[in-house]
Amino acid sequence: MTKIQIDLSETEDKTVEAYKLVYGLKTKQEAIKQMVKYFKVKIVPERLNKQEDYYRKALKFTEDKKWIGI
Repeated sequence: MTKIQIDLSETEDKTVEAYKLVYGLKTKQEAIKQMVKYFKVKIVPERLNKQEDYYRKALKFTEDKKWIGI
């Protein structure tokens, strides 16, 4: 389990509160957990030497996974 402290702007706070009320949730934490499920994330390293073996192996592993439907 990971705990995250988020400083929300007034608008963001109102958005989370509205989501919480619309879906009948008890806490803003529950609302944020459900809201996060709507996003897809792609992690791309910025400062990694792309010629390194571990980087090429990771890319190959990712491509292999696509073929088997994961």
